[in-house]
Amino acid sequence: MAFPASPRGWSIRVKSMLLASGVLLALSAVYSAFTVYLLRQETLQAHDRLQQTARIVAAELDAYVASGAQRLQTVIRLPGLEFGLQSIQEAPGGGYIPPWTTLHYLFFKSRVFTGGVFLLDRAGKVLWTEPPGLPWQHQTLSDFAPVAQILQTRRSMVSGLLRGDRLMAQPHVVIAVPIQTDAGDLQGVLGGIIDVTAKEFADIVGAASMTVGQFVEVTDQNGVVLAATNPARLFQRTTPLSTGEETPMLASVSLGRAPWQVIAGQPPSLALASVRHFQRALWAIGIALLLVASAVAVPLLNGFVRSIKQLTDAAETVARGDLSQPVVVGTRRDELATLARAFEQMRVELGHTQRAIEQRLEEREKLIDLLTRSNDELHAAQARLLEAERFAAIGELAAAVAHGIRNPVAGIKAAAQFASLELPSDHPLRDNIADIIGEADKLEARIKTLLNFARPFEPRLAPCRIAPAVAYAVAALHSRMVAQGIELTVDLDPALPEAQLDEAQIEQVLLALFSNAVDAMPSGGHVTVTGRVTADGQRLRIEVIDTGPGIPPEQIGRVFELFFTTRSSGTGLGLAVARKIVERHGGTIAVESASGRGARFIVELPLPARASHLVDHAVRAARGATPARST
Repeated sequence: MAFPASPRGWSIRVKSMLLASGVLLALSAVYSAFTVYLLRQETLQAHDRLQQTARIVAAELDAYVASGAQRLQTVIRLPGLEFGLQSIQEAPGGGYIPPWTTLHYLFFKSRVFTGGVFLLDRAGKVLWTEPPGLPWQHQTLSDFAPVAQILQTRRSMVSGLLRGDRLMAQPHVVIAVPIQTDAGDLQGVLGGIIDVTAKEFADIVGAASMTVGQFVEVTDQNGVVLAATNPARLFQRTTPLSTGEETPMLASVSLGRAPWQVIAGQPPSLALASVRHFQRALWAIGIALLLVASAVAVPLLNGFVRSIKQLTDAAETVARGDLSQPVVVGTRRDELATLARAFEQMRVELGHTQRAIEQRLEEREKLIDLLTRSNDELHAAQARLLEAERFAAIGELAAAVAHGIRNPVAGIKAAAQFASLELPSDHPLRDNIADIIGEADKLEARIKTLLNFARPFEPRLAPCRIAPAVAYAVAALHSRMVAQGIELTVDLDPALPEAQLDEAQIEQVLLALFSNAVDAMPSGGHVTVTGRVTADGQRLRIEVIDTGPGIPPEQIGRVFELFFTTRSSGTGLGLAVARKIVERHGGTIAVESASGRGARFIVELPLPARASHLVDHAVRAARGATPARST
């Protein structure tokens, strides 16, 4: 039997097998793409980890070199150094330093210059050393490469690695700065020597936190290794790094204060070990699933195709007008068996039954379509009604606020501005009038926030700290707290970073939370305000805790709803507006409470990228000290 060339002539069995094969191949392709994507993402993350390690070591080295260079710059700027050098070099006696000079006070011990400090005259002769009496005192170093460079260029320099020379037997690095007059004349050179074999220098690389197999090297401008986690690489010229047959993953960072480079690396087999194990497990699971799916699909497809073939033969028999053969599909009890019974019923009542069934199906479809359209229209009308009622209420409230408060506030502000113009510039009341104008501006901003609640608005973000906003809210409610006998504790981490906030809107949020807490404790209690950075360093977390009666479980889910309030004099806008402001800042607001156990409102606001990058240092510093508290 010839196989048909056109797909239209293929049998159901062939089409079913091709369809099943296509589905399995598509799943395999998706599965393979996922594993490749997983490996790529892990590779990028591994490289980022190496880059971060290199940045940390580079920052430590930059700070180390900058500290030494700053010491030298401090010394050359001391009063009298330029004149003292000129006097010494012009005095008879071949550079003798008289006892009355103050030059010996200029040199001091430094944790950076472990090899010593030297002072040269303009000819390159050593006038003084620290510690005193080093072997190269009174020698001429004009032919010493770093000294010759600075005498020629008259610029500060950081040398590469120097091995056993007249200054030091151990490998070392020289940092030197020129001493010049205001006219630019060279009077001398001040320099320091870093012993790269000293513990202080080696600890910079050794202190870096590294995973298994990770290594770090510091190379100078000539490609010579100054420091490394692998001692065998020290003071060697850099060569392509390899681990066995592997080429390691590398990341490098250049120093800003020295012509050096920090290289961090790790073998791919260690950096990607976990993801490779997971990838192999995924492949094994995928192959097993394919085998199981194939083993299950083949019998199911064969049985399905066999039953379809039986139904096809029966339909062809009925189409020929032969109604004597019953329609059966064996012992099946699924949809195919139902179809076979329908065929059997058609065979018995083919004429009148077929027409009745078609009519009923048509009526049912029309009814379903009608019900669906009616239900959709009902939901749409209900949504429009709720939205209209909500905005109508907000519009009415906004209009009342605008006419009842905005005009008096504008009058107060105008009167204050007029009074300010009438007063002399040094009049003591000008500061008070300025406060009145400032508070009027803030009140106008809050009125505008209320008016804009019903339409989209964006906060005006600017770098600011949360402490002034907390202080403003506390000051606004201080008299009420005192009158009601409420104690207040403010516990803000002094190391809290700046965040991108609309200060006036955040003040409104805090004022709503404090007011809610004060209203909950008419007979006294305690309010605690805390401010911390979240554990992941990405968000600023502010908590307002009260010791009031708490919120019943049936009401806690509605506290942020518009117009929901439990007080007869409340408007139900404070917490709703607070939530809207926090959400527009990209943050979240939540409440935790139980009846009789007070309430805790939690506000989390995002920190900018730079603060998040540096927050680990701030958190570690904050944990080392007790947070400041005020009551």
